[in-house]
Amino acid sequence: MRTKKLMSAVTAFCLTATAMLGTAAMQASAAENKILTFDLRSDGKNEVKISAEQIAAGDFTIPVDIFIPENPGVNGINLKLQVNDGQVDKEGKFGNYGFYLNDGALSAPFCFDSANKGDAAGSVAQSFNCKDMNISWLFSQNPEQNADAAVQADTTAWDTSCAWAYTNAFAKANLVIPKGTPAGTYQFDVRKDKYLNARSVDAGTPKYSQSSCSGAESESALEFKSVPLTVRVEDTVKADQWTDTYKIDGAGHYYIIGDVCGKPGETVSVPVYIFGDTGTAGVQVFFNFDTKLTLDRYANSKDKRAYLGTPQTKTESRPATYTFANTENSKAEDGDILTMLNIIIPTDAKDGDVYDIKFYNDDTSPLKIVDLDGEKLNVSFYDGSVTVLTDNKTALNRSAVNLTDAGQTVNLTLFNAAGSVEWKSSDTSVATVDQNGFVKTVGKGTATITATNNGQEYKSTVKVGGLFGDVNQNGDISSDDAQIVLTHYTETMAGNPSPLTAAQLAIGDVNGDGETEVTDAQLILTYYVEKVVTGNESVTWRQITKNPNAPSDY
Repeated sequence: MRTKKLMSAVTAFCLTATAMLGTAAMQASAAENKILTFDLRSDGKNEVKISAEQIAAGDFTIPVDIFIPENPGVNGINLKLQVNDGQVDKEGKFGNYGFYLNDGALSAPFCFDSANKGDAAGSVAQSFNCKDMNISWLFSQNPEQNADAAVQADTTAWDTSCAWAYTNAFAKANLVIPKGTPAGTYQFDVRKDKYLNARSVDAGTPKYSQSSCSGAESESALEFKSVPLTVRVEDTVKADQWTDTYKIDGAGHYYIIGDVCGKPGETVSVPVYIFGDTGTAGVQVFFNFDTKLTLDRYANSKDKRAYLGTPQTKTESRPATYTFANTENSKAEDGDILTMLNIIIPTDAKDGDVYDIKFYNDDTSPLKIVDLDGEKLNVSFYDGSVTVLTDNKTALNRSAVNLTDAGQTVNLTLFNAAGSVEWKSSDTSVATVDQNGFVKTVGKGTATITATNNGQEYKSTVKVGGLFGDVNQNGDISSDDAQIVLTHYTETMAGNPSPLTAAQLAIGDVNGDGETEVTDAQLILTYYVEKVVTGNESVTWRQITKNPNAPSDY
C-alpha cells in the first residue's frame, strides 16, 4: 500500500514538472511605479576583488557595463560618476582616489531606440566624458516622447522581470585602478549630491550641477537609483599562495574545467584550461551542468586567452555550445584558457553545495578538437565544479566522492589555502592523488584523501565501486537522490540532454532494467524511508528492488 502511494506521488510530480517545462514565462511589458535604475557591473558582477599581488604588479583594468534594468520611461539622462565620495578637493575637482576611466562610450548595441536598431548615434545628443566621468544623453527634443527598448520594439517601460533587462547596456567603459592603490573597499557609483562644476571655478560665479534624469509625463525630474560596483583591494600579499595549476603529469593533450567557489546568488567565472596542445585549428565542445545553475555568458580570459577568433556560442541550450575555427593551427601554452563560463549560483544555495560542470558528448553533440587538415586530435576531457562557500574559509571542493570503477578521475581543490598544500591518499590501492589534488582510482574500496595546509587537515572520502542508489555521490541515500532521478526523467522526456553522467545513470538504475526512470526514483525513496526515516536496519536493496544483482547486505 505504501509503495503504491509513493509511486502515485512520484508520478504526479513528474507530470507537474513536465507541464512546467512547456509553460512560457510571462514577460513584463511595463514598469509601473518603478524607479529608473542604473546597475554598474563588471563581467556580470557587482563586486570585483583585486589581490595585493595584482595591484602591486601594475595598473589593474576592469570592464564596466552600466545597465538600466528598471525603466519607467525616460527621455534624457545626465550622470556624474565617482569613486566613494569622489575625493573632492577644495576647488571642487574630483580626485576619485586615482581611479580613472578610458574607452568610455554609450553601448553598441544600445539599450534604447529600436527604430535605430540600438544605435546610440540615432539619439539627439550623446556624450561620455571619461576625464570628468560624465555621461549625457538626450533621446528627443519632444519632452512627451520616451525612448523605447532596442530589444523590444515600442517598449518604453520595463523592469527586471523581463528576460532582456540585462541584454544591452546603456554605457560601457574601462575602469583603471592605479598600481599601489591602498587596500580597502571602493564603490564606483552615480553621484547623487550636487557638485561644483569645476569649469566655473574661475568664472567669478561658481555653478553647481547634479545627476538628473527626465521622462515623458514627468512634471519634475525623474526619480532614479543606482546599484554600485564595489572594488575590494586586498590588504596583504600572501606568501606562497597555493593554487591548483591543473597540471597532470603524462596526461597528453587535455581540456580541464576549473573548480571555483562563490556565495549564493553570485556570478562566478569558471575557466576551461588547455594543456599539451599539439596544434589546433578547430574546437567544438559542449557543456552540461546542474539544472539549478544558469550560464550567463561566455567570456574571454584577460591574460591567458588560448586562441584568437570569434566563437559561435549558445548559453540557453542544453548542452551549451562553444565552437570556432582558425585559418591555421594554433598552439595554446599550458594553462591557457579556452573560455570562461560565467555561472550564476542559485540564491537559495547552501554552504558546501557542489554543482558539477561537465563536458558533454554523444552522437549528436560530439566533442571534437581538430587540426588544419580536419584530423581529429586525441584529447582527454576532465570536468570541474562550483562549490558554495558563504565565507572565505579554507575548504575542499568535495568532502566525498563516489566513483563506480577503477581508472576514473576527479580533481580536488583546496580553496583559500595560504602556503603550501600536501596531498596524501590513505590507500593507494584504491585511489592515488598528485600534488595538485588530481585523484585517480585504482581499485574498488574506500580511501581518504587528505590535504594538509598550515597544520590543518582537510579530508575527502573516495569510494570506488559506488554506493547503490547514491546518485549525487555524497555517501548517503536520501530523497535528494530520488529527486535527481526525477529531474533526469523530466529533462529527457522534454527532449533535453540528461544532467547525469553514465556512471550516475548506472547508480540510479536500482531495479537493473537498463533504464533510469520514475520507478527507480520511487524505489530509492522507498529505501530511504524504510532505512533512514523508519530506522529499519534489516532492510536491503535486494528486498526493495527485487533485483538479484542488488546488494543484499545493505
